[in-house]
Amino acid sequence: MFILMCSFILNRLICLMFNKYAPEACKTIERKMTEIISMITTISLILIISIINYKPKVEDKYIDESTYPEAASEYILNNLDINSIRLYNEYNYGSYLLYRGIPVFIDSRADLYSPEFNEGVQIFNDFLNLSGVNNDKIEETLDKYEITHLIMYKDAKLRTFIKQDKENYELLYEDDYFCIYERE
Repeated sequence: MFILMCSFILNRLICLMFNKYAPEACKTIERKMTEIISMITTISLILIISIINYKPKVEDKYIDESTYPEAASEYILNNLDINSIRLYNEYNYGSYLLYRGIPVFIDSRADLYSPEFNEGVQIFNDFLNLSGVNNDKIEETLDKYEITHLIMYKDAKLRTFIKQDKENYELLYEDDYFCIYERE
């Protein structure tokens, strides 16, 4: 602020000095200096406001951990062989797992899981049956797809069934939002 005020004072002093020798040149210099100072002030203010608005966003997280299994994905990548597991996952975050390089059971491209694209296999319908906990077909459906591991929301309906069957399912990972089970 001090520099800004001094620049206007300096501009005026320079004009007063030139006013003795060339009054017309002084007016031109004063006009040009005022334009330059105005541009510098405007650019400086824009930069300062931009920095003030941008700075809090630098630390923003782009992935909501309550919606996408960020930490669980790290666990899978660090502790499981993704080439040999058959992972059951829920529909909403399958695309995130694919993004991380983890093969999925289903993702948000529902049309790819219709019978037309899967030689009559009803992956989407089987997912709906599993997520809706059709108890008499859970094991049958998991066997059909040779599922070895399951990742799900901590409060998923399927988890209530799995928690009751402790001899066939082992809890490998759990955080505030997601859990991973290994199927025996």
